[in-house]
Amino acid sequence: MAKTIVTHVSPDFDGIPAIWLLRKFHPDFADCKLAFVPAGQTYNNQPPDSDPDIVHVDTGMGRFDHHQTRDFTCAAQLVYEWLIAEGYVSAGDEALARMIKIITELDHGYDNYKWSEAENDRYEFMLPNVLVGLKILYPKQDDKHIEMTTLGLEAVYKLLQFKVKAEKEIDGGRKFKTRWGEGVAVSSVNQSILDLGVKKGFAVVLTKDPNRGNVRVTGSNNLNVDFTKAYEMAKVKDPEATWFLHASKVLLRNGSSRNPTMKPTKLSIDEMIEILGAA
Repeated sequence: MAKTIVTHVSPDFDGIPAIWLLRKFHPDFADCKLAFVPAGQTYNNQPPDSDPDIVHVDTGMGRFDHHQTRDFTCAAQLVYEWLIAEGYVSAGDEALARMIKIITELDHGYDNYKWSEAENDRYEFMLPNVLVGLKILYPKQDDKHIEMTTLGLEAVYKLLQFKVKAEKEIDGGRKFKTRWGEGVAVSSVNQSILDLGVKKGFAVVLTKDPNRGNVRVTGSNNLNVDFTKAYEMAKVKDPEATWFLHASKVLLRNGSSRNPTMKPTKLSIDEMIEILGAA
């Protein structure tokens, strides 16, 4: 018998992640049905956990509802903990753990009173607020709200996986000196390293793709980095490679998903570090 997940009408940003978790990580729910009830109620008024094929999330006061407690938790957190206990999710999945932590904070209103600049427009780009906009655009289309928000959750999960990996790669990267401050160089295909390295305070972040050979360098706007000289030196050192200097002067590129025809450089990480150190 197919499983059914029940949540309340107009599901919010802990019910939808709870559904996503069950569908993504538990094989029995991969092709489950969805059912919607008024908030607090259950499917056909049955006790919430009486049928193993019907699971309630964020409604019904069952094991995956949190409205009967003042604990710092939410439906997604409860499902996540259950999936770990049942062996479907690894407690060592740092990206997922960090994701659930933010979802729980959002469900407890941290974006309204604990996070800085709560009234700033940047928060309207966050998935919970995008969900509110979807409900305005497509009223009473709960399946659409779940589908579109689930796609966003998949994207966030992927970004956090890359971020967690990038943090480790940066920690193990080669540090070097430039006139703007410390740089870090990493041999990796993970392009999350570039922006994250700058956010961590590095003046210059260099990655070289170990497979294709492309080099990408990002500098910090806060430290007045200017790669004009490095760009000119790179062109002299390897004139056959395709080099691009962004107008901002903080982006030096020898490869881009926006231009797959760019020819990778033969210069090694050591040679690029030498150029950036002399620029």
